[in-house]
Amino acid sequence: MWKWIRIPKGIALVAFVLPWLTVSCSGTKIVSATGFGIAFGRFTSELPNTERTPGAGEINYLILLALIAVAIGLAIAFTPQTRQKAAALIGTSVGALVLIWAGTLKYSKSTILAEAAKKNGGQRNEMSDAALAMIQIDWQFGYWLAILALLTAGVMAWLAFSGRGAEVEERVRSRMSGAPSGPLVNCPQCGKGLPADTRYCPDDGTPLI
Repeated sequence: MWKWIRIPKGIALVAFVLPWLTVSCSGTKIVSATGFGIAFGRFTSELPNTERTPGAGEINYLILLALIAVAIGLAIAFTPQTRQKAAALIGTSVGALVLIWAGTLKYSKSTILAEAAKKNGGQRNEMSDAALAMIQIDWQFGYWLAILALLTAGVMAWLAFSGRGAEVEERVRSRMSGAPSGPLVNCPQCGKGLPADTRYCPDDGTPLI
């Protein structure tokens, strides 16, 4: 299970280079951004007859921290398995999800409307409301892929932390091969599930028999 965690973690990192956000007005796309673009404030103009180059904007530190958390989690996944590292993987996955959620709140219509009202001294402007009603904010494939990959990595890390990872792998293999799964024993040191006849844990050398 441990080595497979690298896959969703890697996918989550790659998802940051894919499209995350598009903003349209009356059906015309205005701007777009990747996950990296949102993190570093690089939004691309999509207006017709304009040069399609990223413009500099405000750095979104929450998305940037989420990106760092994903990268750290991927690095941890390439180290030997321990319960502490599995817990760290859970933390980086959950932390990245929370940071992404918090970092993308600023692009919701309600937040934009609140910011516009704040600039107008707390007063709602009917013209601003009408303009905002024509704006459509869509979260694209890269955003949802990152969310799904982080959820998957978190679940897999929890299975590794609880020592059920090897058991799940064994069940999957047995179902694919049609053979019954054998009994497992958990290492008392790292919690890794191993076949019942294993004498020593391959990760930390703890005697099992």
